[in-house]
Amino acid sequence: MNDQPSEKPAEKPKSAPRPRRKAEAAPAERAPRPAAPKAAAPKPAAPKAAAPKPAASPAPISVSQPTPTPVWGTTVNVTRAGVAEVEADSINVRQGGLGAASAEDITVEMGGIGRAHADDIAVRLGGVGVAHGERVSIELGAVGVAVAGEMELKQGYARAILARDVRIRQGGAQTIVAGHVTLEQQSGAFILLARKVEGDVRTVLDWRGALAIGAVLALGVGLLARRKRG
Repeated sequence: MNDQPSEKPAEKPKSAPRPRRKAEAAPAERAPRPAAPKAAAPKPAAPKAAAPKPAASPAPISVSQPTPTPVWGTTVNVTRAGVAEVEADSINVRQGGLGAASAEDITVEMGGIGRAHADDIAVRLGGVGVAHGERVSIELGAVGVAVAGEMELKQGYARAILARDVRIRQGGAQTIVAGHVTLEQQSGAFILLARKVEGDVRTVLDWRGALAIGAVLALGVGLLARRKRG
């Protein structure tokens, strides 16, 4: 018997080659975010320069309406109005009022001023809170505090007068401190301290009485202090 050739074992089918994986690209590095610009530090505000003072007007200024702002001029006339502040060479007030006034010459008729500073201050039918001047004259009016070289009071009243020379006619004052005082026609003062007094002097306290009251008050205060200590 012829030996039949043995059948060769069937070859195993070759497996298909695996597809190669594409090389994954490395993740790109993220670009750094741009830094936010720093806010510039605020520059300190420069100090505001003071508003320049307006030049005084050479022509007369007439004010007939309430004015809350200051008024400057060579001559200022205020009629039936109120002004916060006036500065001029000459000020005339008629039926009006000023908060403060500074000038060489101030005249008030039927009006008032809170604070007046001038060489000459003349008030008729009006009043002044504080008057400071070389010459102060009050007629049919009143003044709170008057500081003057020469003070004249006619048919008026003053709370306090400090002056070199004081003349009062049919008027009165609460306190007078002066070098020379003249009292005429029913005039008087509550406290009068003066080097020389002329006229019909009628005072409640003169300089002697004031010193005596001061001594009594000082003694009383001393006794009270001792009692508290005891």
